[in-house]
Amino acid sequence: MKKKRHFLLDLVSCFLIPGYTLLFAGSIQWFSTNFSVIAVTGADHYRGFVYWGVLAGSYFLVMLIRLAWCLPTRLAWAGVLLLTVGAVLSLGYAIAIPYLPAYFPKYAALHVLLAALACVLLMAALLLCLLAFRREDRRRWDPPLWAWLAIVGISALLFLIPRMVSTALEVFFTISATLLVRDLWLRIPEKEKKN
Repeated sequence: MKKKRHFLLDLVSCFLIPGYTLLFAGSIQWFSTNFSVIAVTGADHYRGFVYWGVLAGSYFLVMLIRLAWCLPTRLAWAGVLLLTVGAVLSLGYAIAIPYLPAYFPKYAALHVLLAALACVLLMAALLLCLLAFRREDRRRWDPPLWAWLAIVGISALLFLIPRMVSTALEVFFTISATLLVRDLWLRIPEKEKKN
């Protein structure tokens, strides 16, 4: 049973989400466009954007709830759950509001705000998990904390290069955050997992 669960985790986090993210991003203009712009170029692209959001949002919701159950304190557990639900709701609303600044500038601004908020809340939930786990065992949890810091730093750099949220940033953030969540789950000893 354990091997089956790890197989599914590996399938989703190492192949399905990265593969679909790269497929949706396409192969050109990674620094001059983004997922929101790609989504409004046609009905099929918008459907693809929704599928990507459901896939990524579901993964983060399920995995962060599972991580939260393993946290050593109820306060950390409640904080991670609230941040995770906020992140997933923000992502869902951002996907539901099409990015059309020429026609609906206020809704476009709300779309951008919600998408950014989803990322911030997700990273805050991951940081809270890391800090709570790290209090128990620094050696085990220092590497993913450094990975978290690297994701934040590289994301900031990818934002500053084109001075916008770009496809390159969205691809990097989605894949790296997905793999970080997988790494956190695999670092928890089996006896501490509440399945």
